[in-house]
Amino acid sequence: MVRLPPRLRPLFPYLKPAYVASTRAVAPTMQGLSRRRGGLLPTGSVATLDEAAATSGGRCVVARPPEVIQRGTMMGRPVTMPLTDPGDGETVNRVAVAELPNGRVLGPHRAVITGNGDLVFEVSWYFGTKRPREHPVFLNPFPPPPARINGRLGVLAQRGDGNYYHFLMDVLTKVGVLEQAPAIAPPDVWYVPAQTRFQLELLELFGIGAGQRIDATEQPHVQADCLVVPGPPHMTEKNAPWAVEFLRSRLLPHVDTSGPRRNIYITRGPSANNRSITNEAELLDVLAAHDFVHVDPGELSVVDQIRTFATADLIVAPHGAGLANIMFASPGSTLIELFPAGCLLPDYWRLASSVPGMRYRYVSAFGGPRRPTRAGTIVRDIEVDVAAVAATLDEMS
Repeated sequence: MVRLPPRLRPLFPYLKPAYVASTRAVAPTMQGLSRRRGGLLPTGSVATLDEAAATSGGRCVVARPPEVIQRGTMMGRPVTMPLTDPGDGETVNRVAVAELPNGRVLGPHRAVITGNGDLVFEVSWYFGTKRPREHPVFLNPFPPPPARINGRLGVLAQRGDGNYYHFLMDVLTKVGVLEQAPAIAPPDVWYVPAQTRFQLELLELFGIGAGQRIDATEQPHVQADCLVVPGPPHMTEKNAPWAVEFLRSRLLPHVDTSGPRRNIYITRGPSANNRSITNEAELLDVLAAHDFVHVDPGELSVVDQIRTFATADLIVAPHGAGLANIMFASPGSTLIELFPAGCLLPDYWRLASSVPGMRYRYVSAFGGPRRPTRAGTIVRDIEVDVAAVAATLDEMS
């Protein structure tokens, strides 16, 4: 998810590190300015929810112990492709829930702050950062005062929650984390964004109606008598099997998936430098021979998205958030994921590996950048190796 105009997106791999470094450099000054007018920015930091609870008079309970996820091999064309992001996707840390007296959540990037003023880095980590002072919360020294919330406020809001994938995997799965910590009482109300169509529809499907939530978009700074903070299953795209099964169990029963099965192609549209398919007409000619239906998930309701993927046999799509819906796929279905030349990210292979009976193949091409990065991959368009797609379709169908 890159919030830059199309013509500026190729600069993202260079602008992001500069942005992070600038934030780190100005954070001490911003903290000093904040202290002169209310001191609402974090004054320190703690690494974990355990430390946050211990230093603020709260409590922390482990919901899930550490685990190692066993997966097969990521297969596709070309077979010799190295991962663009080779980070550890199998080792998952313990997942915890904390009660933080007088805790706060500040800003659109969802910084969790203890009653002592410490940023809780475990659940506040922001994309591309490595240190607490790199968090974008430090760019605004004079945030509005917090809205005071009586009772227990459950925090579902999370960085990136305006994105469909992150709303599913990072926000809604926190409900499942809390359910696995019965020693922690449920909150009186949830703190969660409820503005976009998919946010509202997913919350309703989860039974979190308007009377059970405080809109994090309308109230970007809150402080509660007791902040109930479930950690997400993971802060990077590891896609643990239990989280996928939890979402399937909560959402699939609301959808009639008895319709005819189809082959679907997921488009990202024509926006440049956004993993758009530059030779889409040529690709569509190949897919037409296999009776593919053209689908834009952004035009569908959540229920229709779930139904579309649950009734699909073959799914062909470029890497993107719409592929979060493969978690609803049926046994025997296949995902063929398209990447820019020389680039290969494991996110949706990991997700597909967590779906019972689902098969996966990638298609990239030789060439591309000498040292591909995640940031560079997400702002590159895709010239599909159509012959490789055709061969993969023949193999998988």
